[in-house]
Amino acid sequence: LESVSLGKEKDSRYMEADQFYSCTLSGSAARIAVRDWIETSLFDFRKSIAKWFKDIAIMEYDSSLKVLKTRYVGLYNLARSSQNVTNDKDVSLSRTASYLWNAAIKKTAPPLWLLTKVLQRSRMDAYGVTAERASLIKLILNRNNKGGGFMVTEKIEEGLKPVAYVCGQIFAKLESIQYAALGDVNSGIREKYFTYAMTSPAAAFGRLFNLHSKHFTKLKNEKPGLAINMDKELQELCKKDNIKSFPATFTLEEQGQFAIGYYHQRQKQFSGSK
Repeated sequence: LESVSLGKEKDSRYMEADQFYSCTLSGSAARIAVRDWIETSLFDFRKSIAKWFKDIAIMEYDSSLKVLKTRYVGLYNLARSSQNVTNDKDVSLSRTASYLWNAAIKKTAPPLWLLTKVLQRSRMDAYGVTAERASLIKLILNRNNKGGGFMVTEKIEEGLKPVAYVCGQIFAKLESIQYAALGDVNSGIREKYFTYAMTSPAAAFGRLFNLHSKHFTKLKNEKPGLAINMDKELQELCKKDNIKSFPATFTLEEQGQFAIGYYHQRQKQFSGSK
């Protein structure tokens, strides 16, 4: 760009062949502005892209093939997942995409305000925690994890997991028990309690387990075998990960862990696994 403005043709002609260059532009009316310029070696570029795909990888159930598959979400769809899908004029989309592009090329951590946005969309719209949102949450949590704590993987891993993550799994299991007992209701526990459980788990899960006892009783009367199996799976979740009590609140990062636990458990249930 400088060679064009200064009329020094040789500066652009002799760009290094083993370098990667990226220029981000934005437009407003008849004006174009340079938003960002990235210059890095191809060696570092390849390492950054390899890490990017590792960090965004998420397991998703393929209903047509009836198997769990690793999904790599495109950058635009990642950025769009934090937006209101009915609002095509959301000006923050380009800003979000720019942060994600930098994360891909420079291995930077996306800002935590983006986690707030994607969790808000997960709570507010009918799509819930989609593969795109789970992938973005995973990326943000892992890239901002500087203390060597829990790292989110693309699928459920055995071993000790954070309480918030397990609470998300439990919520998904309670939701599946309600569905087995009542079928497809207009306003289930996800619509009524997902936000509540994600932010104030102690109060929310008290109510959820009261509802569960009613759902379990109905299911046991109609499908006793299924009821016993599903309740056993729920008890194993609580027991295996040593859930003795629910915290009063979850931090922003813990809310992200809750969403991931919920997503992972649902994909596992879709595949027919316990």
